[in-house]
Amino acid sequence: MRRHYGHRTCRPRWWAVGARAHTVPVVGDAVDTAVDEAVDEAARVAAAPEAALSPERATALLEALPNGFALLDADWRFTWVNAASARLAGSTREAMIGSVVWEALPGVRGAGVEDAWRTAVAEQRETVVEVHASVDPPVWLEVRAWPDGDGLATSTTDVTARHLDREAAERSAQRNGLLTRSGAELGGAVGVREASERLAHLVVPALADWCLVSEVEGDEQLSRGAARTAGWWHRDSGRLPLVARLALETSQASGGPPPGPEDEARRTQAREVFGPLLQGRPVVLTRGAAEVMAAAVSDPGARAALAQLDPASVVVVPLRGRYGLVGLLSCYTDQGRPAPDAEDVALITDLARRGGLAVESARLRDEQQRLGEALQRSLLTAPPVLPGCEVAVRYVPAAHTAHVGGDWYDAFGQPAGPAVLVIGDVVGHDSRAAAAMGQVRGILRGLGVTGDTPPSELLAAVDSAMARLGVETTATALVARVERQGDHVALGGALLRWCSAGHLPPVAVEPGGAARVLPGRSGLLLGMEQLTGGSVRTDQVAELAPGATVLLCTDGLVERRGTPLDTGLEQLRAALEDFRDLPLQQLCDAVVRRLLPAHPEDDVALLAVRLRPA
Repeated sequence: MRRHYGHRTCRPRWWAVGARAHTVPVVGDAVDTAVDEAVDEAARVAAAPEAALSPERATALLEALPNGFALLDADWRFTWVNAASARLAGSTREAMIGSVVWEALPGVRGAGVEDAWRTAVAEQRETVVEVHASVDPPVWLEVRAWPDGDGLATSTTDVTARHLDREAAERSAQRNGLLTRSGAELGGAVGVREASERLAHLVVPALADWCLVSEVEGDEQLSRGAARTAGWWHRDSGRLPLVARLALETSQASGGPPPGPEDEARRTQAREVFGPLLQGRPVVLTRGAAEVMAAAVSDPGARAALAQLDPASVVVVPLRGRYGLVGLLSCYTDQGRPAPDAEDVALITDLARRGGLAVESARLRDEQQRLGEALQRSLLTAPPVLPGCEVAVRYVPAAHTAHVGGDWYDAFGQPAGPAVLVIGDVVGHDSRAAAAMGQVRGILRGLGVTGDTPPSELLAAVDSAMARLGVETTATALVARVERQGDHVALGGALLRWCSAGHLPPVAVEPGGAARVLPGRSGLLLGMEQLTGGSVRTDQVAELAPGATVLLCTDGLVERRGTPLDTGLEQLRAALEDFRDLPLQQLCDAVVRRLLPAHPEDDVALLAVRLRPA
């Protein structure tokens, strides 16, 4: 659309411009619409000479519009400007008339306006560009230009409201997206440290330049200034070591010796500032943030790191779970970034609420993990010293459980001297499975250690005991006995007698020889007697040469989703063959490293035995 309002003189002369006046309430984009309608109507009137307005009337019309209008001659000098144009330029009409635009308004050179205006003259077409004017308060302007003979006509519209609306909509979308993402991020955290680190990454850089997530044990610990930093982040990787130093030294100081008089005075001052946290309210510091936060820190190294970071502002929000205070979220902004506004604080508070629940849940899972590990350690005791045998054991928990499951190993000697090796796996991966495993392990150990019962009879007795005692679980198990007597056993060798209740077969390797998966029949799982009325269990035997190694394991070591079990057993056989010359403890570690992923899906029990010379 071309609009010709006049031509170049110090005071414009108008060919024929007219418009009807409209009283229209306009907001944002509606301003553009109203102005365009007025100018379009002026153009229509211009096509009817009989309806032409006088120059005075046309000038008054342009003066009344909210847009800024200006005319430039071929030398880029202002020949006419309306009051709105002078106001939007932050100048006066008198100062602008007759001056060269680049001198009167030097800011337009770097804002893309000059290029657009020169293009309009050179290519004889209309151009539009938006610029951000650094006035007080700052405004966004839409600048239109179109050729007028050898010069230029310009229209400037304040579109700040439109930009603010757009920015508000974008911020709202970003905030909603952040809240949506927080649910998935925080809900999937395993452990307090991971939950804290994920919360820190959610906050930075969207709401802060860097942050600390501290863990506390309730209001009393907070009132004593004791906290342990569990997570932190900085948008600038170069300054991340400073934040890490602050986090580490703050945590160490919280567990250090009792504070001296100077430290106590500093903490008293900090408690006055951070008192609202005990009532669940955020604390916002927009001035003197570094000094106030330093008062809450007793360690000199931490205070030095804080001074180097030199935050401009900080928002500290309590992290609360269902059962009380669990931590603090401290969000810092660097110098040059605007201080957080009310919307920022509200969003930080909302994220802190979600983060508090996540940290509390993670803390409960951590506690369950510690209890599970203690239970597991109590059930999986170190193997005894057995005559003629070296024994090594390993247990690796699944990555997604509370480090407790149904896999177990055991080893003990029978009265007549044979060494008994046991490996098993109760169905399940939780504390119930561990408890059931403890029952089955205890039954098997109690029955096996008191007599010289062979493996097949021992498993049958365990089946009967489980049925009579009402142990409602199922389990795979393999019992092997190393027998070193008899004419058929070569000097220094042994006879391996074993029976399997649905368990993986043993794998054996002799010095300098190939490893082999020992073949044999596998019976029903333990705990199936009440369904089947009992099962026939038979022993398998294999001769072992002096120095031979036998390895028993649970399926977590060799079973992978989408991969046949035979493939896993072959990988185990090859690994045992490759590492056969290593000391037994190193052999176990090497096998686990080769076969297990970084985050195993199933727990693993492993028991290895090596024959010593007779």
